[in-house]
Amino acid sequence: MKKWLLLSTLFLLVALPAKAETMDLQQLIDATPAGGELQLQDGIYKGSFRINKPIKVIGSKNTILQGTAKETLLQIENSNDVTLENLQLKTAKTGIAVKKVNHLYMSGLKLTSMYSGVQLNYAEDVEIAETIIQGIDGHYSKKGNGVAAFNSKRLQMNGLQINQVQDGLYIENVSQIELQNNVIRNSRYGIHFMYTENAKAIENKFNKNVTGIMLMMTKNTDLQRNEINEQNGLNGFGVVLFDGQNIDVEGNVFQSNRTAISAQKLQRSTMKENRFQMNQSAVELIRSNAENSVIENDFIGNIVNLRSDGSETTIQHNYYDDYDGIDVDDDGIGDCSYVALQSFGQWMVRQPAYQYFVESPSVVLLNEMDKQTNAIETDQLVDEKPRMMSLQSVEQPQKRNIGKIVIGIAIVLSGLWLWRREAAI
Repeated sequence: MKKWLLLSTLFLLVALPAKAETMDLQQLIDATPAGGELQLQDGIYKGSFRINKPIKVIGSKNTILQGTAKETLLQIENSNDVTLENLQLKTAKTGIAVKKVNHLYMSGLKLTSMYSGVQLNYAEDVEIAETIIQGIDGHYSKKGNGVAAFNSKRLQMNGLQINQVQDGLYIENVSQIELQNNVIRNSRYGIHFMYTENAKAIENKFNKNVTGIMLMMTKNTDLQRNEINEQNGLNGFGVVLFDGQNIDVEGNVFQSNRTAISAQKLQRSTMKENRFQMNQSAVELIRSNAENSVIENDFIGNIVNLRSDGSETTIQHNYYDDYDGIDVDDDGIGDCSYVALQSFGQWMVRQPAYQYFVESPSVVLLNEMDKQTNAIETDQLVDEKPRMMSLQSVEQPQKRNIGKIVIGIAIVLSGLWLWRREAAI
């Protein structure tokens, strides 16, 4: 009997899972075969860990990996086909450091209390999805980046929420990267592109950063349908395009930024169908290439719509809420040119304190004088074919008309059906 009780007790001790606090996660990783899956229970796994083989590490609702402020919490090196899901990472110098890895998938992660979040070096075919990165308090210079990628290819980052870091997404010497549905707030640069080719930033949201998107020495990039709001500090910019080539900025909304777009040494690029609303300056062109174009945008409620150092740029078919021309032939295009030269607006951009005098009598008079003088301007900042209606006001009637047509057809068909039914009776 005693022998049986002893065996039963021993069996229970072996069969019951150990608590996470007492487990050595590195031993669990090492014991999982290549291509296998490691399921982690809720609990805290303390230490610094390394993955160097194909493996899936799947956490539960409250699976926490916790390190120290002086170390990298999780290193993934020299491997293929690694998956991380549903993990919380707390307290580290760097949360996840990746080097020489192909086919990496990370989803449902939460990184907090660390200098920098994720670093990718020489990585290919990487996807990071639905991940939260919360930076530490302090000045930007004392923080790392949310995600930093170097010398990598074919990256996707979707559904990230990043707050209070130096740069939300720092991208250097990367080709083929897509950034979509990310939200980046209270950081220095939301996205920082350097020496990057074939990039897409689509439907992201940037709020209260110093600069929403900083693009430098980058080629073949699409910035589409992003919301870029309240980058309005002393040096605030919605987007800075510096020394870029073949950059398409299309369908974005810029609101309440100090300068919505600053294009500097930009070549063969297009700003199209964007909405610039309530910015101090909407678009500034510095050493801009003649092959650049600013077309079919809406300029509404900005203090300065366009400013330039004299660079040539195609400006055409934009809507300006301060345009006072007429459209006699009713073709939707104003009969006289729009000239975006405002003396006071240019001064105010250089001296922000001047904004307090925007509606003073002297400034109103100066603006009227500008209009008379600008009527003969033909060299720069001239839209010879300004639109009379904004894109938004044009789209809404079209949607209403389509709805009315559908309803009308339904009524006609119903009437015909009732008429034939009565005739048959």
